[in-house]
Amino acid sequence: MVIDDDTVEGFMGQERLTELLRNFFVEGRTRAGLSQSDVAARSDVFGLGPVLDQRAVSRLEQQPLNVDAIKVAGYLSAIGVPLERYYGFLEKVSQPNGGNMLAIGNSDSIRAHISEALDKVSVAETSLRNCGCPYLNGLDLFERLDGAKAALRNLNRKPIIGFFGHFDAGKSTIINTVLGQNILTTQYAPATCIVNLVMHRDDRPKTLQGQVSLFRRGFSPHMINDEALVSDYLIEDGDFNILERLGVHNYDESIPNDAYIAIVFAESEILRHIWLLDTPGDLNNSDEGNNDSQKALGGAELADGIVFVSGHTGFFKGDDLGFAADILRNHPPLSPNAPTTHLLFIQSHCHSAVNPDDVERVRHITFKRIKRQVEELIFKHWKADGALQDSPTPEQMADRIQPFWRENDLYRIKTLERIQELALFLTKNQNERTLQNISIVLAKTKEKFHEAMVRLEGRKQDSIHRLQEVQQQDARFRKEAEQLISEFSRLIDKCEQYRQDDKDTMKNYYDAKTSVEALVDIIDDVYDDKKEAQAGVGNYIGQLFSAKLESTLKCSGNSISDKVDNLLVRWQQAIPSALIGKSNINGSCINPGEFNGFDSRAAFVSGLAGLGSLGAMALYVSTIASNLGAYILVAKVAGILVSLGLVGSVTTVTSFVAAIGGPITIGIALAALIGLAVYSLFGGSWQKVLAKKVSTAIRKSNAWEDMESSVNKFWDSTKVAIAAGVKELRTQTEVHINELMDDAKTEYNVESLDSCIEFLHTIGSSLAKDCSSKTVG
Repeated sequence: MVIDDDTVEGFMGQERLTELLRNFFVEGRTRAGLSQSDVAARSDVFGLGPVLDQRAVSRLEQQPLNVDAIKVAGYLSAIGVPLERYYGFLEKVSQPNGGNMLAIGNSDSIRAHISEALDKVSVAETSLRNCGCPYLNGLDLFERLDGAKAALRNLNRKPIIGFFGHFDAGKSTIINTVLGQNILTTQYAPATCIVNLVMHRDDRPKTLQGQVSLFRRGFSPHMINDEALVSDYLIEDGDFNILERLGVHNYDESIPNDAYIAIVFAESEILRHIWLLDTPGDLNNSDEGNNDSQKALGGAELADGIVFVSGHTGFFKGDDLGFAADILRNHPPLSPNAPTTHLLFIQSHCHSAVNPDDVERVRHITFKRIKRQVEELIFKHWKADGALQDSPTPEQMADRIQPFWRENDLYRIKTLERIQELALFLTKNQNERTLQNISIVLAKTKEKFHEAMVRLEGRKQDSIHRLQEVQQQDARFRKEAEQLISEFSRLIDKCEQYRQDDKDTMKNYYDAKTSVEALVDIIDDVYDDKKEAQAGVGNYIGQLFSAKLESTLKCSGNSISDKVDNLLVRWQQAIPSALIGKSNINGSCINPGEFNGFDSRAAFVSGLAGLGSLGAMALYVSTIASNLGAYILVAKVAGILVSLGLVGSVTTVTSFVAAIGGPITIGIALAALIGLAVYSLFGGSWQKVLAKKVSTAIRKSNAWEDMESSVNKFWDSTKVAIAAGVKELRTQTEVHINELMDDAKTEYNVESLDSCIEFLHTIGSSLAKDCSSKTVG
C-alpha cells in the first residue's frame, strides 16, 4: 500500500487510522496470494504455533486497533511482512509530533473573536476618553469597560485535560508519551507533589522567561495573561530543575514548600490546542502534613476533561474507586447528551506478561462489578444537579476504558488517538461556549451604556422636581429597608436551624449506614468477593458519607441562597431611582421601576471580599459567576470571583467543591481500621462478620466528628458572609442615595444631555455582536 503525504495525518481519527491499517493487512495478504484460512494456518510466531484461527484473522482485518500484539505478529509472519516494516508504517501514520496534527477545533479563530471583541471595547474606551462632555463623569463607564476587558481575556484559554490517579499508576508517563518527550518526573515512589499544568511555550506571557513557573495556591490557569496576578502568586521562574527541587516529594519537613501549581512550558503539537494537567498521587498517606489528596481533588476544578489512570492489577478497586468518585462527582457532563464523552479511563501497566484476553475481560466487567457504587456515588449526584437524565450503562462506561503500556505499540497508539478524540470534543465544546460568553460580555457592556443613558435622561427634569422625587422615594425606601434588614437578620438567625437540620440529617444517615444490618445489606449488594469487600467497604462507606454531606449542604445552601436573592431583589425594587416619570430613549419607553442606577446583588457580593470562607454564600456567588452576568463587570465583585477560581470557567455549572473552596473527604482511611484478616472470614455469614468489624471500626474513628465539624464550619461561614454582605449593601446604598440627592440639586443643560445620550447610544450600538450565531470554523 502506498501512503503519500496527503493521506497520512499524525494523530489521525479512529475511523481513518482503522481504514489505513485494514488496507495494510488486507493488501499484504492479497499480495502474498493467501486466503484468511491460509493466514490462520501460517500464523506461527515465537514458536507458539498458530495463534490465529480464521475468525480471528477476520476480526483483525476488520478491527485492527483492537487486536493484541501477538496476534498481529502472527498475521505479519504469515504474509511475510517484517515487524520492522509494520512498526515503521505505524510510526508514519500515528506519530504525535511528526507531520501535521489533525486540526483540533479552531482555537486561532476563537482567539480572533476574542481579539475582535477586545478591540470593540478598546475603541469604546478611547471614544469615551476623547469625548469632552462633563456629564459623562461619575457614570462608572470606565470601570465597566475595564471589567469587560478582563472578562474577555479570561476566556482566552485552552481546554484542560486532567490526569488523576494514585502514584505509580502511570499518569506522568502517559503525559510524557502524549508530549513525545520526557518532561515530567517519573519514578516508582510517589513523585509529583504539586499540580503540573503543561502549556505550549507560545502560551508563555512576556512576564515569564523560564521553562517552569511555580505559583502559590489560588493561582488559576486563566490568570497566566494577567501580569498583576502572575506577580502576586509567582514563587519562582526558571528551568526544569524547579520541578526536581520543589515539585516532587522530599518528605523533609525542614524544607518549606508552599508551591501549589507549576506551569510547564513545552514544545508539542497537541499543546497548541489543549493543556495537560498532572496531579499528585500520594493519596493514601495519612500524615497530617500530606495534602496530595487536596491538591489532586482541587486539580479537578481546573480540568475540563478527566483522564483517570488505574493499574490493570486492581483496576478500579480499593481506594481507586473512592478517589475517582470524588473527582467525577464534582465534574458532571458538559452535555446531558454526552454523559461520558468528557471522561477517559486508562487501564495502565498492561505489559507483555499480561494476557490480552485478561485485559479485555477486566475492561468489560469493571463497571458491571461497581455499577451500584458508581450510581450511588456519582450518577445520582449528576442527576440531582440536572446534568444527567439517564445513567450511562456499564457497557457505555466500558467503552471509555483504554489499556495502556508505552512499549505496546497498539495500546500506545490507541491511547494517543483517544486522548486526541477527547481533546477534539473539549475544544469544540469550549469554542461554542466561548462564543456565547463573548456575546454575553458585550451585551452586558452595552447594557451599562444603556443604563448610563437612562441616568442622563433622568437629569432632564429641573432640580426642584428631581430633589422632591428622590426625597419621596427615599422616605418610602426607608420603611421598606427597615423591614428587609429585619428579614436579613432573621435569615442569619435561621442558619442555626439549617445547621441543626443538616446535623440531624447526617446523624440519621450515619447511624443508618453504620448499623450492622445496613452494612450487611451494603456488602451483599456491592461485593461478591470477601477479599474485595474487606479492602473496599471502609472506603466506600467513607465515600457515601462524603457524598451525602455534599448533597445535604448543597441543598440547604441553595435554599438559603434563594432566600438571600429574594431579599436582594426586593431591595433593588425599593431603592430610589435616578429616573423620574416615564421617558423614551431611542423609541424604548423606560419606567422608573425598571432602573434605579444601583445593583443590590453586586453590592452584597462585594461585601464578601476578604472573607476566608463563604459557606452557602459561595454557592450564591458561583451562581452569579456561571452566566458571566453584569457582576463580572464590577471590579470588586470580579476580584471575589477570582479568589474563588470562578472567573476562568467557560462552563455553566460550578461544582460544589469549587464553590466552597475545597473537597470534603470523610473516612478515607477507614479500611485500615478494620484490622481483620481475610482468612478469618470463614464459616457462616462472612458478610455479617465483616459488617460487625466495619461498624465497630467506623464508630471508633473520627468520621462523625469530621462530618459535624464540616457542617459547623459551613454554617458559621454562612452567617458571617451574609452579615458582611448586608453591611456592604447598606453602605453602598447610602452612598447611592447621597449621590442621587447631590445630583438632584444640580441643574443640567437639556441640549447637552441629549447630545451625550446620542453619543452613548452610538458607542453602545458599536458593541452589539452576536457571536453565538457564528460557526467555530
